[in-house]
Amino acid sequence: MSERTGTSGSAGTRSAVGPWTCQVERRAQWSTVPAPVLLVRHGESEWNVARRTQGQTRHPRLTAAGREQAAAAADRVGQVLGHRVLTSVRITSSDLTRALETAEVVGRRLGVPVLEDPRLREMALGSLEGLSYEETWRAAEEHDWSDLHLPVGGGESPAQVRSRMAAVLSEARADAARGIPVVLVTHGDAIRHAADVLRDPQKTGDWLEVPNGAVFLVEHGVTRVE
Repeated sequence: MSERTGTSGSAGTRSAVGPWTCQVERRAQWSTVPAPVLLVRHGESEWNVARRTQGQTRHPRLTAAGREQAAAAADRVGQVLGHRVLTSVRITSSDLTRALETAEVVGRRLGVPVLEDPRLREMALGSLEGLSYEETWRAAEEHDWSDLHLPVGGGESPAQVRSRMAAVLSEARADAARGIPVVLVTHGDAIRHAADVLRDPQKTGDWLEVPNGAVFLVEHGVTRVE
């Protein structure tokens, strides 16, 4: 992992903002966690708008709407952390541009530098990357999704993504057990596979909706922070 620090707009900056939306009842629930682990999906990217499959394509950046979603996510993260914002917080992001730009917003909001970890990247989709969503869906119909070890589009297999996400979650939970809140900024399919790891890594659970800018609390599964 590498660390990006600096002031906003400088070459080394990797860091966030914006309205509290969490409910009081949930706040009480979160306060029982020694230190929370949160998963954050990046904001809307240029390729989300263009309806192109990104996978591990590095260059798509956030749109203006995506930056607003990142700011809203940063506020939700701040709400969950509460007074812990004043203590040690670890923010780790996928090294893909859309995730890093989202993590910058969260980092500025919390006043915390951002670490990069390629294990938080989106699932590598090989030949499917760059295709339209419609082309990707047609190709996906021919894939045997029951085989978790079969690479998708010549990229990664679900088992490979789950393995790296399981390692990241294990480290995050170890930090949380020591009282260090952890924020992991990542991608939609990566979060879905993380949820499956927490339930049963040998099975695929029900489809999990992961909108741009969504924040999830990691416990025995994942719970969406509204």
